[in-house]
Amino acid sequence: MKIKRNLLNTGTAFYNKVSQKFGVLTRKDVLFGISWISASLIFFYLTFGEIKPVVFVLSFIILDLTVISYIIVYLSMFISLGWIFHLTTGLIFFFKKPEKFKPPNPHQPLVSMLIPARNEEKVIKNLLEDLKKQTYKNWEAIVIAHNCTDQTYEIAVSVKDERIKVFKFNGNYGKPVALNYGAKHVKGDIVVVFDADARIDHDFLEKLVPYFQKYDAVQTHIASSNSNMNMLTALTDLEWAVFTDSVERSASQLGLFTLLGGTGQAIKYSALKDVGFWDENILVEDYDLSLKLIEKRYKIGYAPDVKVYDEKPYKWTLFFKQRARWLRGDFQVLKKYVKKLHKIPHVWHILLSHLSVALCYYGYTLTILYMLGATYYSFYFPFWFWLWLFNVGIIAIRSLLKKGVRGLLMLPLFLLFSYHWLVVCWYVPKIKNWKDSKTEHLGTTVIFKTTNS
Repeated sequence: MKIKRNLLNTGTAFYNKVSQKFGVLTRKDVLFGISWISASLIFFYLTFGEIKPVVFVLSFIILDLTVISYIIVYLSMFISLGWIFHLTTGLIFFFKKPEKFKPPNPHQPLVSMLIPARNEEKVIKNLLEDLKKQTYKNWEAIVIAHNCTDQTYEIAVSVKDERIKVFKFNGNYGKPVALNYGAKHVKGDIVVVFDADARIDHDFLEKLVPYFQKYDAVQTHIASSNSNMNMLTALTDLEWAVFTDSVERSASQLGLFTLLGGTGQAIKYSALKDVGFWDENILVEDYDLSLKLIEKRYKIGYAPDVKVYDEKPYKWTLFFKQRARWLRGDFQVLKKYVKKLHKIPHVWHILLSHLSVALCYYGYTLTILYMLGATYYSFYFPFWFWLWLFNVGIIAIRSLLKKGVRGLLMLPLFLLFSYHWLVVCWYVPKIKNWKDSKTEHLGTTVIFKTTNS
């Protein structure tokens, strides 16, 4: 596949090949990469170095930060232990076979699929053709071609099937806006949301529908359709395979919570209507919908044997833009639910997790003060090292199980990759709405697999 590069279009063939391999396709990609590596190295230094300042003594002032430092340390530990707990239990549940349900006969509920699509002419036809091949026949697809400036609407209309309905919508930008518009036309008992770049196996619906005998909403397993494109897509795919799959397995099996993802999520229409559909002011509408369902005690499950394939960002500029939207949206959700934390204590560490970025920069500030000449009195928890080592061990095992030896060999780079949030946070002010964070999709080819892992 050829990728159009708008800035790094000069230089040797070797340089161009390497840059494409690592997803470094623009000058901004280079800047992000340098910033990410620098921030990660400082983080490692703060974690394992000897400088753990609490009280600074300058020539003219004594700055006692003991109380706030202990609060920050224990908050960080709470967040870390929450993630490590779910990584560990997720590893255990990895070996548990998927739940078995009876076929939904004689009545097969109508499944309505909502597909918001803005300038997705390269991919929309692939998904619609996948739907036509479904072994489960009682479905309808509602395509919302919203604010398009390309041929998305025309291409979607060209796919002939009476179950596919295509609407052209021009109005406010945003995925939740398009979803709420599409929901007005839903006739089914179950609503499935797909991003336009999604690809699915022929038995996706056949496997999914039985889960609603037990759950009010279900998140399917998200896999990558372009993991072999370059190093960035490979690392992002490994992240989803190790972290997201582990947390979803753990939370679902323990009956704590399951978070709906942006694609491949399914909800009973009655539950969706009860919580007021999607919040159009939130940049992470799937996360917000999950908490609305959890707050009202609806049961959300995880279907590891039902897979949806999506395209991961293939260059760092797109990647950081997407993650910045997520981070800004996460803080929107935290602000929205901060007064309701007592109602959802089992998701505290999820809600607070991105505060860890701010906690890291608190440590950076202390280090800068030390370098400016302040003396210090310090504390150090050896527990941090053993906690980190245990975490790495779990990730290594999970990488091996999901991706084999290749996943294990990628572990050092993957650990470095996990600190990209330290740089993403600086990009957040640039993302003010959905229009600022559109991800380009190329329509890459996926080889479908139907394994249960």
